[in-house]
Amino acid sequence: PQLEILECLGRGGMGVVYKARQKSLNRLVALKLLAPERADDPQFAARFEKEAQALAALNHPHIVTIYDHGQTGGFYFLLMEFVDGVNLRQLLQTKRLTPKEALSIVPPVCDALQCAHEHGIVHRDIKPENLLIDKAGTVKIADFGIAKIVHSSHLTPRDEQGASSHDAATMPFGTPDYAAPEQANGHADHRADIYSLGVVLYEMLTG
Repeated sequence: PQLEILECLGRGGMGVVYKARQKSLNRLVALKLLAPERADDPQFAARFEKEAQALAALNHPHIVTIYDHGQTGGFYFLLMEFVDGVNLRQLLQTKRLTPKEALSIVPPVCDALQCAHEHGIVHRDIKPENLLIDKAGTVKIADFGIAKIVHSSHLTPRDEQGASSHDAATMPFGTPDYAAPEQANGHADHRADIYSLGVVLYEMLTG
C-alpha cells in the first residue's frame, strides 16, 4: 500500500522488477517480486530471510542497496535502490566501447565482488544485464545473490538438478554464455564471478 507502482522494468524466470515510488519518503525504488509458487515452501522462507539479511549487509557504493524485504500478498519481495540509467547490455547496443571505457567499468565491479565474497556471498550471474550504469557513470551490480536466495548453496546437487529448465536459464547455473564451467554442477565459488566478469570484459573489448 505504501508504494505507487509506475512501470515494469524487467521480467525473468524467478520474478519481476517494477519501478515504484515510496510515498512516505517520496523516493523512487525498485521492487522485485519473486515467484509466488515459492511462498508455500518453509525452507525457502527461511533461506530468503537469512540471505536477504546478508544482502542488506552489503553496504557498498557499487552494489544496489536493499531497503527492505518480506512477504505480502503471496509474494516474496525485495525493495531496492532505483538506479536511474541503463544496464551494460543496453549501453553495448548503442555504442562500441573504447578500451579505456571498458576498463573503467571493471575495477568498481571487482571492488563490489570483493566486498560480497568477503561476506560469503557469490553472485553467480554476472552479465551485462546485471551491471547498471547510472547517469553519473557509476557502475552498480544488480540482482545480487538472487540465485542464492532462490537456490541456496546448501542445496544438494540432486536438488539443484531438479530445477526446471526455465529456472536454469539464469539460476543457479548462471547464464550459459557467462557461466564458469563448474557452475553446471552447482559447485561454483567466488572464482566463478571472476570468470564471468572476464567474459563481460572480453565482450566489451571485442564486441
